Amino acid sequence: MDKIITLREQIDIIDNEIMKLLEDRFALSIQIGNRKLKSNINVLDTNREQTIIDKASKHNHSPAIESIYRCIMEESKKLQRK
Repeated sequence: MDKIITLREQIDIIDNEIMKLLEDRFALSIQIGNRKLKSNINVLDTNREQTIIDKASKHNHSPAIESIYRCIMEESKKLQRK
């Protein structure tokens, strides 16, 4: 059980880093959304999304990473539309 606790503590550290990075990413997405609005550019950029999915597909757990990135991109688009 001690090993599980240690592993979970490591996961907690990683989760905190991921959450901080997501906060940073979403803040940048809002800035991009503001610039797109001022320039009358559509929020949806399928080429950019495909580039990100292509990068995700190169990792060991690519199906899971791709799924997570699709969610991240959906949330980013929601923020850009506000």
